[in-house]
Amino acid sequence: MQVIAIAMQKGGVGKSTLARSLAVAAARDGLSVLILDMDAQQSVSQWAERRDADMPVVVFSTENELPKRLDQAKGVADLVIIDTPPARSTEAPAAVEAADLVLLPTTPDVEPLEQMPRTLRLCRGFSRPVYAVVNMANPTGPAEVIQTREVIEAMGARAAPVVLHRRKAHRDASASGLTVQESEPGSKAAEEVADLWAWVRSELQNSK
Repeated sequence: MQVIAIAMQKGGVGKSTLARSLAVAAARDGLSVLILDMDAQQSVSQWAERRDADMPVVVFSTENELPKRLDQAKGVADLVIIDTPPARSTEAPAAVEAADLVLLPTTPDVEPLEQMPRTLRLCRGFSRPVYAVVNMANPTGPAEVIQTREVIEAMGARAAPVVLHRRKAHRDASASGLTVQESEPGSKAAEEVADLWAWVRSELQNSK
């Protein structure tokens, strides 16, 4: 069993969408997937209630419950994805400590980039592989992605090679308890998620 933590102190950067998208991509790849929703808003849990599918399994977890949840998942789940809340919290450090890989979603906006150093310091304290994921980028603005990558690298961080763009398909899919791979499998949004999952899967294999 391997664990991915999705963390970022700034809200509104698409943590839950990223967690759902990767979880469904992994499930469609034949893995048994569990999402642990540690965000008090429980947007992933609410998405699961709108959903009519066995995978991924979604369970809400507090920080105190996290060790028990992970222990219960051993031998059952191939992959656990932990969605953490924004702002400073004790949930994010607990998730990062348990993770094999940490993903930090960020939009190209200045506010989340200003918050990223705090999250990076948290992650470095646990010596886990960490990658920023540029999310909700403007599909017609490649320059902003280049600039965002430059800012990330200037912080001493690494950026995932795949960018997720702002596409209406993600919002439409969520309303039905789906992800873009399920609702619009031939779309650019689904292609981006598939490419990101292929890269994440390779990183997880390398970390074994």
